[in-house]
Amino acid sequence: MKGKKMKITKLLTLFALISILSACTIRESEFAKRTVSVQGTGSVTVEADNATITMSVITRAENVAKASYDNAEIMDKVQKSILNQGIAKDCVTTENYSVFQESRYDNGQNIPTGYRVTNQVKVFVKDIDSVSGIIDAALNSGANQLSSLQYGITDTETAIRQARTVAVQQAQEAAQLIAGTSGAKLGKVLKISEQQNQSNRRSVMFKAAAYNGLADTVTEESAPTPISAGKSTITVSVDAIYELK
Repeated sequence: MKGKKMKITKLLTLFALISILSACTIRESEFAKRTVSVQGTGSVTVEADNATITMSVITRAENVAKASYDNAEIMDKVQKSILNQGIAKDCVTTENYSVFQESRYDNGQNIPTGYRVTNQVKVFVKDIDSVSGIIDAALNSGANQLSSLQYGITDTETAIRQARTVAVQQAQEAAQLIAGTSGAKLGKVLKISEQQNQSNRRSVMFKAAAYNGLADTVTEESAPTPISAGKSTITVSVDAIYELK
């Protein structure tokens, strides 16, 4: 019985060694070809053609019903003012709604002082030139927090294709240069991979009153909020392995 077990153990060990040697042979054959690895990067900068504005109405009261009622009244005015700027109804959505009980700390205890209701709305703007007017209209109607302003581009595919073309051409040129300099000829592409990245560059200026949530100081006579549209840079990087002949 012991002899039989020893034979089985030896056979298993032999199979394991054969598998390892086979794997080594396969790996060696994969790298037996002469190759060159190169990288290429292409970037395309595109003017922003849309914007997303996020703003809130924040109200406070001693009881939650009063805080909620006041908030609803003001938000209704804010949304109407936004729609009056030519924004489609489906481009205005509620982003967040929250009710929070506020308190103060006194002698080791939290003493309730009232309630805070926050209603946050997101506005998608297709006309960049109207961003300033929308912000001013919302602030004049009672919005008292401007959370963010983000720019974007509608057609990213065209920019990605352009960046990709530049990246592949750059990688191929590098491979040809290396092959020629080393006295070899460039063969076919054996492997190529891609990475994409999009970064937004924007210049946004808010009125101090809006930035600090003091919307009551913004009047109809105030100068328009100065807004400068941004740009998006789309970058495509490729890693390529070419055969050398």
